[in-house]
Order: sequence, then structure tokens, then C-alpha cells
Amino acid sequence: GGRTPKLPAKAVAAVVGWYCATVLLITTNKFLMGTDFGLPVFLTFLHMLVSFLWCEFSANVGWSRRVPLKNWRDAGKVFALSQTLAVSVALAVASFKYVEVSLEQALAASTPAFTAAGGVLILGKQERSKVWLTLVPVMGGAMLAAGGEPKFHALGVCLVFASNVARGVKSCLQELLLNKEAGLDSMSLLRWMSLFSMLTLLPMSCVLERPGVILEKLAFVWSDRRTFALLAANCGGAFLVNLTQFAVTSEVGALSMQVLGNVKNVFTTIVSVFVFRNPISAQGVLGYTITTAGAFAFGREKQKERAAAALAAEHATGGFVK
Repeated sequence: GGRTPKLPAKAVAAVVGWYCATVLLITTNKFLMGTDFGLPVFLTFLHMLVSFLWCEFSANVGWSRRVPLKNWRDAGKVFALSQTLAVSVALAVASFKYVEVSLEQALAASTPAFTAAGGVLILGKQERSKVWLTLVPVMGGAMLAAGGEPKFHALGVCLVFASNVARGVKSCLQELLLNKEAGLDSMSLLRWMSLFSMLTLLPMSCVLERPGVILEKLAFVWSDRRTFALLAANCGGAFLVNLTQFAVTSEVGALSMQVLGNVKNVFTTIVSVFVFRNPISAQGVLGYTITTAGAFAFGREKQKERAAAALAAEHATGGFVK
């Protein structure tokens, strides 16, 4: 009974799918923001609209089932989840006025710490001190990779950290809603979350980005075949990122999902170096090496926890493991 349980194939497939979908989303995002379509909040609204429509289509053709929300408490949790998404996007977008994207990415690497704290407060989880220690290289390495930023702005940094808190809370709420009690699967949670998100994102977009400007940009997209194809690929990528992210959270939990998110940043950076010929510094390579080593140490600690839990379950059931 001392075998270390390996991650299930389903979890590995979810992580691989998440990483690939993120590459599609980030590369199309970069191309889109380079065109005349510079509407981040409205783009997030489109992501949610496409996700909702796909979930509806999937349910209609019998690929997935529509799971209703059991009670008002669950509805409140899903609404809170949708709003933490909208808030984290809006804050991250607002921070770009004051800080560079690379600094935003570096500071965003602190999200696992907020997720661990959220896990204690929201999920009642107690992480062992060794787990907290492994988060230091995970976050420190990512910060080092995007470090040496000359453009430091106090308000911008505060906005990024506020966005990180929202992202950490979102991960914990996802884990809470994907457990057996709520009875929601990844597709059902995405359906409800995208529906509730749209209620806030559309008015937010109209206030921040102006309806006249939005219509003008949409007319441009409609007339330009290349931008239209980019936008379609981008929205498809966003749907896949959300769906696979829920699947990853369901398989490995909120904190592991955020640590895998930092490793994902390393992966997307490597891809962007090849796709966009982005220069990468020695400091960047060192930082990402530290992050990857930290994530590996975190994985080892979590694997030990799974082994201990499996052993405890085996003893509790007299040697029978479900």
C-alpha cells in the first residue's frame, strides 16, 4: 500500500489541453491587439458569449447535459465566480495603462499565494509549511524573469495585486463549485458563469469603451477577413481555455491549478520566443528555470500528500481502495 498514486490521465490531458488552448489565445490576442481591435473588456464579453453559445449547442446535440443550479446559495456562488472573473479582467486591463505587460505578468506570478490564502479562508484548507515554501521559487522565479522593469508605478502595481486577489478567489470558488456537493461539471459551470459574466461585462464595456467605438470596430472586423478569422480563433481559444481550466481545477484543485498556471507562462513565453522572435534575456531564462524547479518541488509535495491520503483511506477501509 506504499505506492505513490500518479496523476490520472484525465488530469494530464486537461493540463495539456489548457496549455495548447492558452498558446492559441495568447498568440491571437497579441495579433488582435496589434490591429485596430483594441477593446479588451468587450473582447472578454465576446469570449463569454461564444462560451455560452457553445455550451448551449453542446447540450442541444446531446454532447453534454444541462445541470440546473440546485439552490439560491449555489446561484450566488456562481454569480460571485462570474464577477471575480469580470473584476480580475477589468483590473488587469486598467493596470496596462501604468505598467508594462511583462511587469504585470511578473506580479501575476504571486497569484498562487493569494490562492493558498483563499483556500484557507474559503475552502477551509490548511497547507503544510513545506507547500508554502515551494511557492517561494514558483513566484520569485517568475518575478525575476520579468524583472528589471524601469517603469514602476504604485497605482499600476496595486491594480495588478487587486486583480491577483480576484483571480485567487475565482480559483477557490471554482474548486468549491466543482466538488460533488454542487453537482456541477466543467461544462455546466462554464455555461452558468459565462451567462452571469455577460450581465456585467457588456455594461462595463459600454461605459469604459463607448458603444459608438465598439460598433465602429465591429464594422471593421466584419470588413476585414484576416481580423475576422483572428477574432473567431481568439474566441474559440478563450472557450477552450475556460473549459480546460475548470477541468484542471476539478482534477487537481485551485492551488495546483495556479502553480501550473505559472509553468504555463514559461511554456507560452518559450512559444512566443519562437513565434514572435521575442528576445529573451539570461535573467529571463534563470527566472523561468527557478519557477519550473519550484513547480516541480510543489508537485512532489502534493504527490506525497496524495500518497498519504491514499494510505490513510486504505487503512480506514481495511485495505480496499475505491
